[in-house]
Amino acid sequence: MGKKAKSNAGKKKALDRKIDKSTLPPPPPKPEDEVGSAKPLEKPALPGTGFKVLGEEGYDDGGVADLSLLIDLEDSVQRRKRGENEYFTALKADLLPRATRGPMAKMTRREQKVSLAQLLFSEDEDCEDKGPSEVYVDQVRGDEDEKTLKHREDRVAQAKAALRLSLLLREPACASLSLAELCKRALTFRGREGAKDALRCADLAIEIAGSGFWDSDEVAVEAEDIPVHDPKYEKNATSPGLAHPQTLKLLPVRVSHLCLRSALLQR
Repeated sequence: MGKKAKSNAGKKKALDRKIDKSTLPPPPPKPEDEVGSAKPLEKPALPGTGFKVLGEEGYDDGGVADLSLLIDLEDSVQRRKRGENEYFTALKADLLPRATRGPMAKMTRREQKVSLAQLLFSEDEDCEDKGPSEVYVDQVRGDEDEKTLKHREDRVAQAKAALRLSLLLREPACASLSLAELCKRALTFRGREGAKDALRCADLAIEIAGSGFWDSDEVAVEAEDIPVHDPKYEKNATSPGLAHPQTLKLLPVRVSHLCLRSALLQR
């Protein structure tokens, strides 16, 4: 039992920290009940959009539900892990993982997740690698103009920023996707010269999506502007992968499948 506040100011602070359970949203569904875009829509989200699913009733949602699982804007994983009362108490006290320095310092955790999604999935209309993120086409010819090279370099920087933010937010699914994107964009920027670095990123993305453990410090190196790898570094894999039994108590296995698919296609 903690000490009770005696002063009026202390009592007010204690009251402010208290959570009104009647105002809380419904608890998240069980992980096994979340299947993302594997469940067809009964009708298109907007009339005239979407594709009919072949061989059964319903419409494809275009991956919207899968994206929701990956980004987890509702923080379902943290809520399951901490419990509703502890989670919303931490949220109110601004104790949940988020970037607290730099240009995003004043943004909430949810707002930072939206920014992360934009870094990973938003594309300009004239973007040369526009399309499914797992598709890679060799575009390095050696005669690219300065504008094209600058654009490709910026895309690599965005993937690194997404990886840094994923680690700060403690979102391993987004970290895996960031590494897969970094693999693709590094190849687009550097071609065969960047193959070794790209392959290393793909292997780390697979490791995070798998059923074993991964080393967050090893992953963080790839987010640096110029990664420097210590040949004497001893791996310390203590973070459970997305398909680890411990993790599957908190999030659906489809998240692992989606990240693994993206990473394996890159590799």
